[in-house]
Amino acid sequence: MSENANGIAGNQARTESGYVIGIDVGGTFTDAVCSDGLTTWRAKSPTNPARFSDGVIGACGLLAQAAGLSPAGLMERVTRFGLGTTAVTNVLATRRGRTVGLLTTKGFENHLHSMRNHRDVSDGWIEKFWMPIEPEAVRGINERVDRNGDIVRPLVAAEVIEAARDMIERNGVNAFAVSFLWSFRNPAHEQQVVALLKENFPDVPVYSGVDLHPIMREYERTTLAVLNAFAADALDGVEELEDYLRGLGLKCPMLLLHSGGGAISAQEARQTPLALASSGPAAGSVAAGEVAMTAGLPDAICCDMGGTSIDVAVVTDGIPERRNTADLGGIVIGQSAIDVESVGAGGGSIAWIDDRGLLRVGPQSARATPGPVCYGRGGTEPTVTDAMVLLGYIDPASFNRGGMQLDIEAARNACARLGERLGMDAMGIAYGIREIALAEMSKAMRARISSGGLDTRRYGVIAFGGSGSLFATAMAKELDLPWVLTPALASVLSAYGAATADIRRERSRAVDQFLPLANGQAGDSLRELIERAEEDLAAQDVEPANRSVHCEAEVRFHRQNASLTLTIEDEELDSALLLETFRDNYTKQFGASSITAKTPIELSTLRVTGIGKTIRAVLPQSQAQGASEPLVPIGQRDVYLTARAPTPVPVFAAADFRIGHSLHGPALVDVGDTTLWAPEGSVVELIAGGTLKTTIG
Repeated sequence: MSENANGIAGNQARTESGYVIGIDVGGTFTDAVCSDGLTTWRAKSPTNPARFSDGVIGACGLLAQAAGLSPAGLMERVTRFGLGTTAVTNVLATRRGRTVGLLTTKGFENHLHSMRNHRDVSDGWIEKFWMPIEPEAVRGINERVDRNGDIVRPLVAAEVIEAARDMIERNGVNAFAVSFLWSFRNPAHEQQVVALLKENFPDVPVYSGVDLHPIMREYERTTLAVLNAFAADALDGVEELEDYLRGLGLKCPMLLLHSGGGAISAQEARQTPLALASSGPAAGSVAAGEVAMTAGLPDAICCDMGGTSIDVAVVTDGIPERRNTADLGGIVIGQSAIDVESVGAGGGSIAWIDDRGLLRVGPQSARATPGPVCYGRGGTEPTVTDAMVLLGYIDPASFNRGGMQLDIEAARNACARLGERLGMDAMGIAYGIREIALAEMSKAMRARISSGGLDTRRYGVIAFGGSGSLFATAMAKELDLPWVLTPALASVLSAYGAATADIRRERSRAVDQFLPLANGQAGDSLRELIERAEEDLAAQDVEPANRSVHCEAEVRFHRQNASLTLTIEDEELDSALLLETFRDNYTKQFGASSITAKTPIELSTLRVTGIGKTIRAVLPQSQAQGASEPLVPIGQRDVYLTARAPTPVPVFAAADFRIGHSLHGPALVDVGDTTLWAPEGSVVELIAGGTLKTTIG
């Protein structure tokens, strides 16, 4: 596998269509990937939390330099530009969005803030989760549609306009959310209100629950509308960035990654900004699925560890598992997304001492500004990265391919200051930080294994992100997982996902009919959803040959809360087949005794996802032939495997691996912009796609 300072060569023919760029804006670094079909370059630039576009522009400049072009020369040759942005995540994290007013059915003004009695537990205290709307900014409208969709109480336009004007004048509202109780059965009233608000208050954005999520469960539908309204300004920086890049010569539209693992345009994202939350981890999960299939190991747990958090997802048969509702900071919303669990334990997680005198790590993060103490940017509190540098796992001289010199003495002094409060030295604190962070990460992965009922004999780990390979092998060893994969693009895999994700459009509709179906109404709905998904793809200039649709049905026992998601084959709704498939799957998942013969089974929801294939980057392919020379260490580092004394550990270069080489731990493998830790008893080898596989002993 030949490699220069910034690029990895592949065996693909050079594409004539130009360059493909993928960007992932993280909390600490902005990762970037550029591919021309023959060579894949990568870059990392510090993220500016105040203006994320700075990191994107800096990363693009580094990519251009690596490709031997000027920034303008690169941009004018780009045929695809994918961006995973934290713009929406930052709005939610800082709780700085628009002031939202909610119009809902009269008598249901309090259902949003009750949060279904969902509460947070923090250090033993039970607290309500944050809700981005004040109770005083909710108005009940005296309208009513019954469960059959019939209008019981007509809407009065004057009441709507008066309530909206009162919210603006009294509560300072500058964004509206509209969500009525039975609007998914009959959206007429909600559509009327949206039209009235846009006509009378044209400068105030309006988000409709039924337009965003026309499904039963008014709570998830309402929270989705409210959070979209709250984040209405989040894309302002994205559009400014797109204008800047167009000034450099970018001709293709910018594609933004959404939490479902697909891509949408900036214009579409403006209509549903919340879809961009957690876009980076979703993109990484999609890319990890490709890595898993290339390696011939299709079942894996994704471990994406960056500077701010560790994100855990599950890939089965190369496809990331999804969920039909998402949880954002304790608020459940009706938005389909890749199922990613995040824990605040990343490289920038800050170590601190709580009121009980115990050492803690995270969830607070130093992020990019000021960053870990060893970055020399003004940080004073020790982080996980500081501990790993001090313990010898990270080489301060070769961090980020030598692009950043780390200050090990500053890290030592920070750990020593914290240790004084506990009567411990710097090395003891550093060792404790690593152990606590590792325990938090393992807890997150163990919870995912338990909740999903995963067979640990089948599932391994795909480690990516800047710090993933330093911790994933230790977690796998603790959890009895058999192997860990470190992709060639491990540190920038989410950016690679941004450069490869398909365009995805989802349409859904509530059905709520018993199986077998008594009429063809559900079949008509499915065909209409397919037609609308096709129209969505056509609007994005996806050629018919590159379009496909994936149809699903939500089926459940009558009045049961949970449902099973079943694939509809050949775009045809066969109710007898759905009934049989549901019973088979339900029996497999919950046991034969859970099936009740007399309980009706109902088709609750139809969902159609339109998928458009686009120009995409390719994974680097190893050109390495069989090993003709033995694998030789490039150096040695003293690593504190315990807090007492260091152990000399050999260091190898990933670029030196050839098919047939095997490396026995303990050892460190320098990948350039990340480091792989191979614990004692493990074996590292090179496999397909330039991926390093660590088999856990």
